Amino acid sequence: MESAFPTAARLGLHVLLYSSLLLNALFVAHHFLSAPPAPSPLLSEANNGGALSWALRAAREAESVAAAGCSGHGRVFLDGIVGEDGRPGCECNTCFEGPDCSVRTPDCTVDADR
Repeated sequence: MESAFPTAARLGLHVLLYSSLLLNALFVAHHFLSAPPAPSPLLSEANNGGALSWALRAAREAESVAAAGCSGHGRVFLDGIVGEDGRPGCECNTCFEGPDCSVRTPDCTVDADR
């Protein structure tokens, strides 16, 4: 009785299968037994010339602007008006004023259709 594959083809498939298993075992062993990589210096505070320094600086500025409160009656823009302390200040809605837009302007009417 003859098999579906000749002996040489069967031997080639066995070599391919076992070499693949051996290579996968080596990759798994290397993954679990190697030392963890050193932390990236790109995200540290001391990184002056790194690739992400401008993005981190922009993210920090955006976070500080987002943290500014305008009491619900104004908005803060990164490139907007500068406040008394040098940080971006609130741009108040109509009928509100003050550093945090909390002071209502007396005798002010607002056009609700606008």
